[in-house]
Amino acid sequence: MKKTLLLLTSLLFCTEIVLSQGFYNKNRNRNLVIFAGTGTTHYYGDLAKKGDNSNIQANLGIGARYNFYRWFSAGAEVTWLMLKGNDNTDPGKITRNLSFQSHNFEASGLMYVSLFEEDRRFYMRTFANPYIFGGVGVLSYNPTAKLDGEKYNLRKLKTEAVSYSGIAAVFPLGAGIKFRVNPFLNVALDGAYRFVMTDYLDDVSSGQYPKPASFTDETARKLSDRTWELGVNPTWAEQGKHFRGNPDNRDGYFIFNIKVEYYLSEIGHSSTYRKRIRGGSYKRLKPPKRRTNSQINRKRF
Repeated sequence: MKKTLLLLTSLLFCTEIVLSQGFYNKNRNRNLVIFAGTGTTHYYGDLAKKGDNSNIQANLGIGARYNFYRWFSAGAEVTWLMLKGNDNTDPGKITRNLSFQSHNFEASGLMYVSLFEEDRRFYMRTFANPYIFGGVGVLSYNPTAKLDGEKYNLRKLKTEAVSYSGIAAVFPLGAGIKFRVNPFLNVALDGAYRFVMTDYLDDVSSGQYPKPASFTDETARKLSDRTWELGVNPTWAEQGKHFRGNPDNRDGYFIFNIKVEYYLSEIGHSSTYRKRIRGGSYKRLKPPKRRTNSQINRKRF
């Protein structure tokens, strides 16, 4: 993770050298911020035990936000993340013997509210600025599990005899703090819980096992009820137990990230023709017109 963060920081420094004519080129409006980061993802669901950290996985994200008015900014973020859960971490569920792992992609639109105003003079911003944020997005997820050393797509096997989509709506809600490193760079720490509109992130939801005779695929039957692997006979599915999952609680996940932010010059606004007026607002001033040689000569004589 340290190597990844160092690489992201180096890339952003290189971008600054390429795009600016000087490091302290403040004659540009810099309300557009791009960022990249990495961190951890903590899964919450039927295959997670409260207080257990063994299911913490990695994530990588990139995005941008635009400071459109003082304390407010809007942005978008794309994140790759991993989710993982296992009954082996919970003595109360260990006999159920279910597990999953998935690679996921999230795309979200976010609204940020900062504690301190971000002035048009971006380089004069406060050293530390806490913020809150929330939004809406979509998650692409695909739970898998291994059987006899081979990985299987659980959604396609319909282990609960239910069809569900691999796309779900998510609602991020979180808070963070950003620190000014230099006029053009921030380092931000933030965390957000994702409320997910599905209970199948882990392929487990129904409280009842499907009847073993209902499966036409032997692999699906084995992955639906894995108590047989621990020598349970008859298996829980054969006993008709109502303990495969809890349909009343939706799954979710928490993301904690460290990000590097870079203030990017806005295309088409390379010169500063904005002047601050009373009340903190700004207006666009026209650049001075260039005089032709004939106009200059006429003025001389």
